[in-house]
Amino acid sequence: MTTKKTNQRKAQLTKYLEQLDEFNWHHPTQVSEMVDSQHERDNRTYYLAQISLILFNNYQQSYMQIAQMLNMSSRTARRLTIDYEQYFDNLEEIMEELQNGEDW
Repeated sequence: MTTKKTNQRKAQLTKYLEQLDEFNWHHPTQVSEMVDSQHERDNRTYYLAQISLILFNNYQQSYMQIAQMLNMSSRTARRLTIDYEQYFDNLEEIMEELQNGEDW
């Protein structure tokens, strides 16, 4: 990358960071809600990954079958099984964790 492009990119990133800081300052409750919703999305993704891994490893379901059961694309099902490590041995353990876990 040329020096000119690097400097332009740094200037652009600085501008975006300033805008983000200004938004945080003027809308603190919205930022808090956005953080909470990100936490919820992360939890949802984690548990979908765990269910996908159990279906894939324990029940030998294909990505297409997992996608149909969990109402997602087969690409997402594949990505979840690749990106996450399996921490639960069966679906009952996930249900128990969800019932005893944090309130989200």
